[in-house]
Amino acid sequence: MGATTTTTTTSKTPLFLVKKKRTDLKIVQLSRSRSRRKLPPPPKSVLKTNSPPPAEEEEKRSSITKAKNSKDAFKLETNEIALYDTTLRDGAQQVGMSLTLDDKLAVSKRLKEIGVRFIEGGYPGSNPKDAKYFEVEANNAREMSSQSNSGSSKNSSYTDAAEVSNKNKNKNVNNNTYTFISAFGMTRRKGVSVEQDAGLQAMLDCPAPVACIVAKAWDEQCEKVLEVTLEENLQLIEESVAYLIENGKDVIVDAEHFYDGYNANPEYALKCLKTAANAGAKAIALCDTNGGMMPWDVEAITRIVVESLGDTMIGVHMHNDGGLAVANSIAGVRAGATMVQGCFNGYGERTGNADLVVIAANLALKMGKKVVPDGELAKLTECARTIAKICRQDILARQPYVGPDAFAHKGGLHVAALKKMPMSYNHILPELVGNSARSVVSELSGRGNVLDAAYKTGREVSGDMAKKVLAQIKSLESKGFILEDAGASVDILFQRAASDYEAPFNVVEFTVHSGSTSFGVVAKEEDDDDGSSDSGSGSSDSNSSSNGNGTNRNRAPSEGYKEGSFSSNQAIVKIDTFLTKNMETRLSVAEGNGPVDALAKALRSALRDDFPQLDGISLSDYKVDLLSQGGTTAAVTRVTIDFVDSATDLRWRTVGAHSSIIEASFRALVDGLEYGIERCADGCVVDFETN
Repeated sequence: MGATTTTTTTSKTPLFLVKKKRTDLKIVQLSRSRSRRKLPPPPKSVLKTNSPPPAEEEEKRSSITKAKNSKDAFKLETNEIALYDTTLRDGAQQVGMSLTLDDKLAVSKRLKEIGVRFIEGGYPGSNPKDAKYFEVEANNAREMSSQSNSGSSKNSSYTDAAEVSNKNKNKNVNNNTYTFISAFGMTRRKGVSVEQDAGLQAMLDCPAPVACIVAKAWDEQCEKVLEVTLEENLQLIEESVAYLIENGKDVIVDAEHFYDGYNANPEYALKCLKTAANAGAKAIALCDTNGGMMPWDVEAITRIVVESLGDTMIGVHMHNDGGLAVANSIAGVRAGATMVQGCFNGYGERTGNADLVVIAANLALKMGKKVVPDGELAKLTECARTIAKICRQDILARQPYVGPDAFAHKGGLHVAALKKMPMSYNHILPELVGNSARSVVSELSGRGNVLDAAYKTGREVSGDMAKKVLAQIKSLESKGFILEDAGASVDILFQRAASDYEAPFNVVEFTVHSGSTSFGVVAKEEDDDDGSSDSGSGSSDSNSSSNGNGTNRNRAPSEGYKEGSFSSNQAIVKIDTFLTKNMETRLSVAEGNGPVDALAKALRSALRDDFPQLDGISLSDYKVDLLSQGGTTAAVTRVTIDFVDSATDLRWRTVGAHSSIIEASFRALVDGLEYGIERCADGCVVDFETN
């Protein structure tokens, strides 16, 4: 059966004296040693005076992109850090991750609900799906606004969501904060004017009020990748920023490869930033595009930028290639950055972007920063897991703060200590981020783990029973069972250890027969010297035979599957049922798509009359692990089965282990169905007194 699936205040340093202080900064040179080139004087502005657009086009842009919010997106409260989520654009570049339009809208909705300040919805100039996303978001926002604000142009995604939310407390509209939709793009292409650049025009046509454009800040990349001079690159930045602002956009500039560029040529990297700021950019994000920076370098360089650019909002955008994206983001904030870009759950190409979930929790709980509205941090776990589900990605079990195992405890000493002092082995109270602590049972557990597991299922367990169950757990795990995540198998042990428990059924015996006609030798015809051939079947022990005309034919046998072959899997299960006072014995036969499927069908068939609730219970996943036995076919096989009750959406997991994969599967199957019967949708109870 196959598997289913703080900012430090210092004196201002003149911009071009930074270089003389390099020994004080102790910044590691990450690029090759090179002499500093003499920079030419800053270029004069080459901005063109644009003729005004037609009246109807101006009206359209005014109604959508020039309508300014009652609260500026870039004006933050004291101690507030703006979270800029780029899951829908940068995160979607992750290998194996593809988002539909509905997926993007669902993720966007959840980000707005928790109060992320900026959502980068995509790249409107790259594909129709992203363009449609912005259109749908704008339409939804206008519709909400018309219903709640008497025709005002404000809306929860593009303008003043707080006002809308105050008037619609029963509606899910952003929880009294602001969320701004941002569109991604780039500076104009070389040799093309801003008016003719298709990417910039797509951003103007996009109803998002914020435009984030990427610009080069590494001299070597300008010359080798963009193939422009350093002066031309500054013109690209200046003209693009000014053009978007003239047309009603608030502009963020992502300075690509900034930290590498600074290490190579600090004067030029800083000049790129100052060019963007002087052109009117509201925020500049410093990007560690290759993800290889160290936190101390990030902090030192970011502090120089913050001191050099004055009132311009500085953000950081980190990649995780060195495993330090979160640490580097925190270092940037320590240096004075007030915007952090990243992706929920750390999605992104290569090794991913900075995990905005972990960053938000660290900033709020460790540094006292405001990152989301009051009360929303407690929804962080649910939000992260919901977004993971929408993106069809498994949440990482060990993901800090929000992973299922983030506050899981296996050692007996830890569990005992946690009962006395919840913070003894937890760095925070997990409830602060909407998670919970849990203990798991295993061969490393103590009696406290077992008692805790029983308590969580509503059972009253004596010390003697806990000791008995713990001994069984240790014995089973020595045979290959792993029970720490198989809660139903552990619960079955508690049930069977109770003196008054009567199993609903008992398997007397089972037999499985599997056969196939798929294997054998298929005769492959070869041409004779005269080029003729025949399609006769022949036997595998002869290289030639004669046909009816006495002509010899050469045939080369080759192993493979015979055409029209089939396999047969039949199971016989004999059980005793105890639904009534009188035991009944039943024999059931079934065929299936594989031996385990045949067993499952036969077992269900024997139980269905007494336990019809089994019709609503199905297998949702089936996994097989081969335990080490020198790599032989005699290795012990562990089978894990996940079940779901369609009526209640209750889910549970059981485990079996045996040298026979069929035996291991059947043990997990029997435990899973027994657990399901005891917790069936109609609340049935095996009552031996009244039946």
